Amino acid sequence: MSRAVPVSLANPSAPVDNSSQWLELGKLANANPEFTALELKAFYVIGLIDDICQSVDWLLKAEDAWPEKYLPAFSVFASGVDLLGRCLTGNWNTGSQENLKVGFHYLAQPSLAPPEKRLLSTTAKSSIVHQTNVTKYTVSDLVDLRNYTAHGQATTGNTLPGVHIELLDHFPKLIGDAMGIYWRGLQNIEEYCLRLGNAKISAYSNRAKPLRDTLEYFSVPGNSIGGLFYRLNWQIGI
Repeated sequence: MSRAVPVSLANPSAPVDNSSQWLELGKLANANPEFTALELKAFYVIGLIDDICQSVDWLLKAEDAWPEKYLPAFSVFASGVDLLGRCLTGNWNTGSQENLKVGFHYLAQPSLAPPEKRLLSTTAKSSIVHQTNVTKYTVSDLVDLRNYTAHGQATTGNTLPGVHIELLDHFPKLIGDAMGIYWRGLQNIEEYCLRLGNAKISAYSNRAKPLRDTLEYFSVPGNSIGGLFYRLNWQIGI
């Protein structure tokens, strides 16, 4: 059955957690009424991750960005990576940090093939996400650093690699590439749709901005998912 929508996912009718919530949010955002709950959820997630990255951008443009706001900026960014990971895993285990691990690993090695829902410890420790002029950051390093910024400690007890002014430099490119491939996956591979539908992501009932912003962005011909993030510049000087 054809629908009058500009873009459709591989399985737009995949079951969605709290589907009525997404349909109501679509009405609030004046979205195309033929979009399904899953499609609205996908657009909202993209808009929310973009919002998170814009917050990082704001922090890094402050006069005291280094060093006062650098760790908070990384922590905010990591929340966006966690959200992406939750969509990639389908939030299969809310009691662990697999969503964050899978999210960072996907940034390092994005693929059209749906990722493993659980990242092996050896892979997390060896998978390099970003390398500065000073050190390499693995998935485990970044997860520990996020735990430190959020809770004041690294839950694994590992020694943190240190925070360098180049840590966030390349992440706009990395997340832009990853989000672009993830979006292609949603359009072509049903498993991505099933996992997104299952992911326990809630939206404030009166906050349609992330959804509305994404729909407006894609209304412009030629705009791409990656372009949302490539326009960011997280390099700062001292």
